[in-house]
Amino acid sequence: MTDPKRPSIPRSVHDAAGAWLARRQAGADPDGERAFLAWLNADPRHRTAYDEATRAWRDSGLLADSKVGRSRKLVRAPFLMRRSTHVGAMSLGVAAILGVGTLAMVRHDGPFDLVSSADAATYRTIVGEIRIVRLEDGSTLTLDTSTLVRVRFTDDRRRLELAQGRARFGVAKDGRPFSVAVSGGEIMARQTVFDVSVVGAEPIVSAIEGDVALQKVGRNGSVATQLLAAGEESSMGAHAAPRARSLADARWVSGMVALDKTPLGSAIAALNRYNHRQVQLGDPALARLSVTGAFRAQNPQQFAQAIATMFGLAVDASHPDRLILQPSRKKSPAARK
Repeated sequence: MTDPKRPSIPRSVHDAAGAWLARRQAGADPDGERAFLAWLNADPRHRTAYDEATRAWRDSGLLADSKVGRSRKLVRAPFLMRRSTHVGAMSLGVAAILGVGTLAMVRHDGPFDLVSSADAATYRTIVGEIRIVRLEDGSTLTLDTSTLVRVRFTDDRRRLELAQGRARFGVAKDGRPFSVAVSGGEIMARQTVFDVSVVGAEPIVSAIEGDVALQKVGRNGSVATQLLAAGEESSMGAHAAPRARSLADARWVSGMVALDKTPLGSAIAALNRYNHRQVQLGDPALARLSVTGAFRAQNPQQFAQAIATMFGLAVDASHPDRLILQPSRKKSPAARK
C-alpha cells in the first residue's frame, strides 16, 4: 500500500542519490561536499532518497554477512560498480536471494556509510554535522563536523583509524583490545570514554572516563607508552606531558563551541569548521582579543554579532559566504589596550 504522506520520488532522484553515495565513499572532497549539501537541501525528496540509499547499502551488507547470507555464499558487489543502479532495488534483490522478504526503508537523520563487509566500515560527517553511531560490539562513536573514521573488527581485536576531524569513543566491554590509530601512534583503551582530535598540528587525546594508554611512535621508530587518567589530556608528541583536560573543549558533542580565555583568532578557526559561511577578521590585530563564552557552532551570524557587541566591533555581512569583523569608527578594543 502506498503511503499518501510519502512524496513521489522519480527514478532520476534515486539514481542521483546512488551517485552521491558512491562519490562520497570514494574519499574526502570539500568541493563535492558543498555540492552534495546543496543538492540535499534543494528538495525534501533528495534527502529521503539518499537516506534510503544509505539504509539499503547498509542492510545489504548486514544481510550478506549474516548466518544465512554466509551459508548461501552471497558476496556483495562493489558499490562503485553500481553508480547508476537504484540502490533500493539492489537491497530488495539481496532480500529475495536470501529468502527473507522485503526490506523496510527507514529514514535516518544523516548518512551512514558502510563499506566492504560488516566488520569493516567507514563513517563520515559533512560540514556542520555531529552524529552518533553504535558499533556492532556496543561501543559508540560521536563524530564531530568533517570527521572520517575507519573501523575494522576481527576475531581478536577492534581497530579504528581517525583519519580527520574529532571523535568521542565510548568503548564497550569486550574481550578484544580496542585501539584508535592516528598520526604518531595509537590509543589503547578498555571500557572507557575518550576524545581524540586530529584537527591541529598533533593529535590530542582527552580521557573522560577511565584510563587510556598512548603508544607514541618516535621519529626513530621507538615506541613509548604514556598513561592518561580520567580528566587528563595529552598530545601524541613524543615528549608531551599529561595536563588537565579542557572542560570547555568537551562540550563539542552538544553542538556548542565553548571558549575560555581563547584568542579570537583561535575561536574563529574553531567555529569556521562547522560552517560554509566563514567569519573573518578585517584587522589581524583583533586575533589577540580574549574570548570567553559558549556559542552555537552552526550559527556564525550570532557568533559574529556577539563578538561585535563584546568588543565594540562592526560586522560586514554584505558577502554571502563570509562575515567580516572589523573595528568600528569608534576606538577599537585593540587600540584601547
